[in-house]
Amino acid sequence: MLITKIKMLVCTPRSYCILLCLILSACTIDPNANSQGAIGSQWDFDHELQYKKTQLSDSSYQLEVIANQKVSFERISAFLLRRGYLICGQYGYKLELITGVESFDFHRASPNLIMPNLKAILECPIQKKQGSN
Repeated sequence: MLITKIKMLVCTPRSYCILLCLILSACTIDPNANSQGAIGSQWDFDHELQYKKTQLSDSSYQLEVIANQKVSFERISAFLLRRGYLICGQYGYKLELITGVESFDFHRASPNLIMPNLKAILECPIQKKQGSN
């Protein structure tokens, strides 16, 4: 009697669904996802682009905008300026572009060029302690 109940449990569509959900959830775990302060890629709906943010130190970050032929460089640069203000919480930050800056006529010169991701280093200003002169 116990064996027939176990066979009935294993062969139901519900048990297959539960097993499939367990297998899929086990595949989504990435043990290296947050190494060195890295956050997985995120989507910015206002600027319609995908980016990654990696914290390098307490006041330093690397922003990487994932290449997308549909997003103009003007929109990407506006995104970097706004994201810099959101991360630092104040003006006075330093934004240094590392790779991915396009030239004015690169579309005509190289129409099939695949642009690399735009990488920038963001350094937030260090706040002085209150009360010290």
